[in-house]
Amino acid sequence: MTALTDDAGTLKFVHTYGAGLHSGDANPDVHDPRWQQRQVHDFVDFAVVAEELGFDGITVTEHHAPLMVCPSPHLLLAAAATKTSRIRLGTAVTVLPHYPPIRVAEEAGMLDLLSDGRFELGLGRGVPREAQFAAGRNLSDDDLRQAWLEGVEVVRRALTERDFTFDGGFFPVERPTTIATRPLQDPLPVWLGGSSKETMRLAAANGWNILRNFGSNAEHRDALEDYIKVAAEHGYVRTGANMMLERFVAIGETEEAADRNLDRLIGSFGLFLSLYVAGGQRPVPATDAEFHADPHAARANRPAIAVSGTPDQIIAALQQAIDETGARRLLVETFSRDEARLFAREVMPVLKERNLLNEP
Repeated sequence: MTALTDDAGTLKFVHTYGAGLHSGDANPDVHDPRWQQRQVHDFVDFAVVAEELGFDGITVTEHHAPLMVCPSPHLLLAAAATKTSRIRLGTAVTVLPHYPPIRVAEEAGMLDLLSDGRFELGLGRGVPREAQFAAGRNLSDDDLRQAWLEGVEVVRRALTERDFTFDGGFFPVERPTTIATRPLQDPLPVWLGGSSKETMRLAAANGWNILRNFGSNAEHRDALEDYIKVAAEHGYVRTGANMMLERFVAIGETEEAADRNLDRLIGSFGLFLSLYVAGGQRPVPATDAEFHADPHAARANRPAIAVSGTPDQIIAALQQAIDETGARRLLVETFSRDEARLFAREVMPVLKERNLLNEP
């Protein structure tokens, strides 16, 4: 079972999933444990469907807010690992500031063992202020940045070294430490999520991959070129196969059906936003495209990363993104199983064939 970045000549598709966001319920009781339980089971069932449909991977997002029943992505993936056998499993992303980094490395190793070497670890700082809100404490921006950088370094050492130590202000490792659950994959694939060049360069220096959603196609292309350059300076060869670009997808057999599915997507997205900001303590993040509504769209609350239309229109939109950004890995999110099936049947084969390259 090859990693998502293997076979750079082949375009690959990963379906991401926000548990709860896909319920389709117009007015769910998001605090009802039975409703939450259904969202958990739906994700595990969908992982099986995604494997059957031929998606290369499935990831789960992490949020700590009403409607999104995914505060613990590792637990969700552990359940999915026992029901699948081929599809790659990943986080997009594990919000590192929530956890002791050694624990993250241990759980990554455990998931790789449980899935027989199919796990890929996505790491990110999380939505601005959401991590602080969920943890019940406030840190300055400087402290958050330093804690993030220390956490990344401890995870790297824990996954690659034995008897390591680390002299840190937030996460010191004072005695030689070796994690008990080492991943089968060597190295374990790691993806850093973010939009800044600082994050991209951190990924490049570690030989890791990048996951992006916020920014224009030109900005994504610029970030990829800089990432490839910095990686080369550290002895790593990287291509567009090491960058995953996220898009929400509303697809229908007809434009009318696609419009209905887009309305459903916008409704789910709008409900999440309204619950997220309720009480005024959490502002809508300005630098996370999953939260960013297109201010020029005819429909209010339409996510900026959403594409909609018939299969041919979706093919055209995604091909433009591939051409303009250079990304060879697409992270897509449909909001119903019928749409996932249509996308897998009508869009994936065409784009894979159209973008096949003679590269190792």
